[in-house]
This record gives sequence, structure tokens and C-alpha cells, in this order.
Amino acid sequence: MKIKFCGIRRLEDVQFCNELQPDYLGMILSAGFRRTVPPETAKQLVNAKRSSIAAVGVFVNETPEQIAEVLKHVPLDVIQLHGSETAEVVSGVRWRTGLPIWKAVRVQRAAEIAAAQQLGADRLILEGHVPGQAGGTGVTADWHLIADARPAQPFFLAGGLTPENVADAIALVQPDGVDFSSGIETNGVKDIEKMKTIVKIIRGGNHG
Repeated sequence: MKIKFCGIRRLEDVQFCNELQPDYLGMILSAGFRRTVPPETAKQLVNAKRSSIAAVGVFVNETPEQIAEVLKHVPLDVIQLHGSETAEVVSGVRWRTGLPIWKAVRVQRAAEIAAAQQLGADRLILEGHVPGQAGGTGVTADWHLIADARPAQPFFLAGGLTPENVADAIALVQPDGVDFSSGIETNGVKDIEKMKTIVKIIRGGNHG
């Protein structure tokens, strides 16, 4: 079970990740969101992480050209598209970056999962839907809907996952990985104790 800690903004957050060793560390690189970090900060965060942790850049409705420009400054390992991107955009980002592409889907209906699987992304991020917001809301997805849809494509479950509910979510949905943001925060700041608890639940205390 892969673990992604997203919404990383501070060097302290990276230090928490270095201690706990999630598989992925995510940063919001599009402007206008509470957890957005500018490219210069993102570069510092990536440079501070352990090499075993992959850096995921989260973009919302950016063009392939804009994403490629950010990559000139920030050494990312994965591109996560979190808006209403089309198959053409996914293809363009892949062509310009050569990196794995993940596509987030704010799930309301099974048809949205089926449509997302046709976009050409390497992995889906399935999360809860909040009108007008692009994630990080703490709202859980409809786990039963996702479980019943049985996506054929590799996917992470996101949206409102916490130390209290993640074990139930994994048992029901059986994703390839789990993605946390608001659920590892206290008063809007990453909380290492919540992060530790999640790693212990998923890995049985083994941080490696």
C-alpha cells in the first residue's frame, strides 16, 4: 500500500516525511490555493527530501507549456493534474515532461471514473466532490461507489482520509495507495503525530 502525503509547504513538513518515509510527497504548484507553494520554495522542499521519496507536483488546469516551465526550476518525479484536463492535455504534458501523469477525479458518479480511465493517465486519484473546489477539502469520497466501480486502472484513494477512517477505507475500496492532506493537519498545519499514526496503521510500525 503506497502512501502519499500532500500539501507539503514547509521544511518541517519535509523533515516529517524524511522520518516517516511515505512513498510520495506532494506540493500544490498552481496559484490561488491555501497550500500553494511558489516554484522557488518547491525547489527547496524537493532538495531537502530523501531521494527514496518521489516528488509529486500538483497542477490545476495549467497548460503543458506552463507545467514544463515549472519543471525547469523544480525537479519533480510525477505530475498530478487536478482540474478538468482533457486527454489532449494529458498527452501534451507527457510529451513535454516525460514524467508519469496522475489524474485526480472528484467522484460523484461511476461514469466519471470510467471517463477518467480514457484520459491516458498512468494513475487516478479518486476523491470526494465539493462544488467549486479542487481538493484538500477533507470531504470523503463515496467509498462504496468506488468499490462497486472497480477501476481497472491503478488508483489512489484521497479525500478526507484520517487516522480514524483509513483502515476501513482501505478494506472496502482496496486502492493501490492512499493520499492524505487535510487529514494529517491540525489547525491547518501538518501534524507529525497524525502522520506517524497513519504510517503505523498501514505499515505496522515499519517506516521503511
